Amino acid sequence: MAFFRLDPEVYARHKDEVLRLSNSLQTIERRGLSDREIAERLGLDERTVTEIRVVAERDCYPLDEWERAIEFKRRACSEWAALALKRPDLKEP
Repeated sequence: MAFFRLDPEVYARHKDEVLRLSNSLQTIERRGLSDREIAERLGLDERTVTEIRVVAERDCYPLDEWERAIEFKRRACSEWAALALKRPDLKEP
């Protein structure tokens, strides 16, 4: 696999727009775009958009935010499973 280098100027120029358009900042009213869709909109290649998004997410969100998101998703999944499968024992305390 070849080494990919993200130009810092390209990152700085597109970071905010990539995050705004991506699934990183989800709202009920708006579906985030895929990296491919963002690339087409901004005139970049998909790999560049993916790299910008990944680096920007790490820059913008502290580790505890990621941990809270993982915990939220884990609880939501167990609650859904308990309800959908009619198995209250699956719901976490």
